[in-house]
Amino acid sequence: MNGATVSGAGERGATLPRVSVVIPAYNLAWLIGDTILSVRHQTLNDIEILVIDDGSTDDLAAVLAPHIAEDPRIRVIRQDNRGLAGARNRGLEEARAGYVGFIDADDIWHPRFLEETAAALDADPAAPFAFAYSFRFDLDNMVFGPPLWRSPPRHDFTGMLTLNVVGNGSAALFRAGPTRAAGGFDEGMRARDAWGAEDWKLGLKLCAQGTPALIAKPYVGYRFVAEGMSQGDPARQMRAVRAVMADIAAEFPAIRRRQIADGQVTMNGWLLGAFLARKKYGTALAMLVQSYLLNPLWFTNPSLRELHRMKLRVWYGNLTGSLPGKVPVESYRYAGTAPFAFIPPPPRPRPRPRAA
Repeated sequence: MNGATVSGAGERGATLPRVSVVIPAYNLAWLIGDTILSVRHQTLNDIEILVIDDGSTDDLAAVLAPHIAEDPRIRVIRQDNRGLAGARNRGLEEARAGYVGFIDADDIWHPRFLEETAAALDADPAAPFAFAYSFRFDLDNMVFGPPLWRSPPRHDFTGMLTLNVVGNGSAALFRAGPTRAAGGFDEGMRARDAWGAEDWKLGLKLCAQGTPALIAKPYVGYRFVAEGMSQGDPARQMRAVRAVMADIAAEFPAIRRRQIADGQVTMNGWLLGAFLARKKYGTALAMLVQSYLLNPLWFTNPSLRELHRMKLRVWYGNLTGSLPGKVPVESYRYAGTAPFAFIPPPPRPRPRPRAA
């Protein structure tokens, strides 16, 4: 491939790994260390780790060097910039295992994430992928955010369309064959200036083939950043969401309009805060009209009712100060353990890189 190079201690041998981990990276050298550590600490260690350097101009190579020296499972693949979908697809092309997990270069996995998602796929041959719940943490590695679902949400095709239950591109382990057959991540969305929801689109196409397996545990740390891909440019993210809905409706014409409308309720609620933070009050009002006045029966969907209850609990908790405070990720506890104790605490506040 033009502009592509490969380096690292890992070599392609006769024995195939059980899982291929793909880490797309573009100018995230300052955060990728936590991600690499979380992958290296997986209890399922029969893996290969593919870092796709998507044309980075920062010191990514220097940050990765000590990890490569210590861990022969790591391979770095450098290419000209193709965007997040293109970097993920390059990893999918290079992956040798039957299962492929994608984790963004600023997110983290619980040590048991791969072990339990792989076991779930082993146990359910019809599931195209397995996913776990996510929790949110910030640039200073402080965990925060809303409570988990009180009961597992609907997560078949309809659940994926109306709730996007997977939630982000780091939360799932995929079967490599069906993922390739579905076309991987749609790189054409970038040319439409509607990129940012390619993972949701792929998940929908796979859910049309079978219901994914759910690990109802908070095993995925999603780094929520106000300047990030979705919250930093909500107008473009909204274009991406609507483009995915249009594409899926065209590909699967049996979808009821009500399902699309319910999906709009969820996605509008997800992006509403970002528009309000930018004082785009007209857009926010139009989103509320679309969500509720034009879809007055939304409350008959039990999953949407539970989603709104979750949001109300968070709103009330913020109002009354009853929500738990932020917790350093290295001290975050789940099931009686501190699963991320191996992540060194950063300076708080963490120094941000200078804008280029």
